[in-house]
Amino acid sequence: MELAQVSRNSGGFYVPAFAVRVARRDLMRELLIPVSQVEVDLVLSAAGRFSFTVVNVYDIDRHAFVSGLGQPVLDVLAFGAAVEIRIGYGDVSALDTIMTGVITEVGTNFPEGGLPELSVAGYDRGFPLTVGKNSRTWANASDSDAVAEIARFHHLDGEIESTREKHAQIEQNQETDIDFIKKLAERNHFEFYVRKDTLHFSKPKDKGDGVVTLKWGEGLLSFKPEANLAGQVSGVEVYGWDTNSKRLIKGVARAGDESGREPGRQSAADLLRGPKTQLPMLRLRQPVFTKAEADERAKSALNESAKQFLTGEAESIGLPQILPDESVSLLNLGMPFSKTYYVQQSVHKVDSNGYRTRFKVKETTL
Repeated sequence: MELAQVSRNSGGFYVPAFAVRVARRDLMRELLIPVSQVEVDLVLSAAGRFSFTVVNVYDIDRHAFVSGLGQPVLDVLAFGAAVEIRIGYGDVSALDTIMTGVITEVGTNFPEGGLPELSVAGYDRGFPLTVGKNSRTWANASDSDAVAEIARFHHLDGEIESTREKHAQIEQNQETDIDFIKKLAERNHFEFYVRKDTLHFSKPKDKGDGVVTLKWGEGLLSFKPEANLAGQVSGVEVYGWDTNSKRLIKGVARAGDESGREPGRQSAADLLRGPKTQLPMLRLRQPVFTKAEADERAKSALNESAKQFLTGEAESIGLPQILPDESVSLLNLGMPFSKTYYVQQSVHKVDSNGYRTRFKVKETTL
């Protein structure tokens, strides 16, 4: 989508707005608790984090943090309280929810001069996945079956793409749920994250056009890309052993198997096939039981490496559309950097300086 169209839908980006709701009540508009700034950090394969600052609530006479309604503020901002954050432009009631989560941190500072403020932070609904270590076993199940069961255990909806291979046994051995899901995602070349009340587990959405087109000097404030061949490989071979037939299993992935390739662009594996006589290969021994599983593991390992070939950090005007597992088109950067990029992290911040979005990208081709 062109930036001009996004601008029309966002009131010309003139009035940045946000709302912080705790236990379904708006802090500023219903509870009269002023919030000076809010920040939301969303990232793949990890719990998202939010923070906001509460100001002008300390009562000197009562020596307490009190809302405009006379309610103790720390009773509202209690640990574990449900939080909903909306960010965008214009009418607050029309803003999209960018994160739901729970409060896990509250801090303050009593300065020599001035009044103390409250710093409040927490994580999205993926936070319970990070707590505690579990051991589970699944028999004759796919990786997506295991992820779906964990999502139900944590009362999360699941947008879970089916993985093809059934395994005789899948084991979670004293791991946090988030580390275990990350391991399953990596071996299938899937991405996972929690957005609102839904756990997403699927192949990356790294094909097609970007959700928004930004040009340097027109919405894109800064961009720092870096292409690096160090550590890249021309292909991956995965070896296993078929205990029934007593035969070697070999899976292979080569240049061309990377996901998210753009026509006419070259991946690291393509570039390594130049004048070199000895091509760098990654060879792995893993517990695979079929040729199809070995090939899938090889493609996953190749993609994991390839997505580190071209990386970058950018800052733009505030755009709630820029989210992990989406793509953005960045132009006016010259060849070969003008292209569509896959977003792995986005940070949305609204304060007295307005609304800006910082984001990190990763790509397989240049």
